[in-house]
Amino acid sequence: MLDEEKIRLMTRITAYEKEHEFDEIVLSHYYREDYVRYGCLRTLVVATVTYWSVVAMYVLYRFQELLQEINNMDYFDVIGKLMLGYLGFVSILYIFGFVVYHIRFHYARKGLIRYNRNLKKFLRYIEKDDEEAQPRRGTRKEAVVGTIKVSNNIGGDDPALDIPLRRPESGPAAEEGRQ
Repeated sequence: MLDEEKIRLMTRITAYEKEHEFDEIVLSHYYREDYVRYGCLRTLVVATVTYWSVVAMYVLYRFQELLQEINNMDYFDVIGKLMLGYLGFVSILYIFGFVVYHIRFHYARKGLIRYNRNLKKFLRYIEKDDEEAQPRRGTRKEAVVGTIKVSNNIGGDDPALDIPLRRPESGPAAEEGRQ
């Protein structure tokens, strides 16, 4: 007989995994500080490449004028303005990235907590079904064919929640064990 609550849980778990497979579930392998730092580092790299690309395009666009004024320029002033502009641009994007990655982690964590709660409920259903399906006398041998891993919290796996998947053995070895 099918248990409707178990089917609902399986549907919720599968829908969440399918929808958030590459963003929130991957995020569960990071601590908040590591995730934010990694995101800010990516933001700094992109900001650096963007800024210097825009400067290069400006130089190419005004190349004729710059060649005429090259002997009259104050190089320290030009480099100072470029570096000041770079530091301002990168600082603004760093702060923006810091806020965005904190908010992303916060909302993803809420979804992961719900996902883990549903997964634990589902595993309790499986355990209950396994206990009911086990023979009372314990004469039947079973082979462990895998393990279901459950993430306890955002930081990692909880080995206490690992559930072995069992399949009854069949064939000559199982027949010998029964005798």
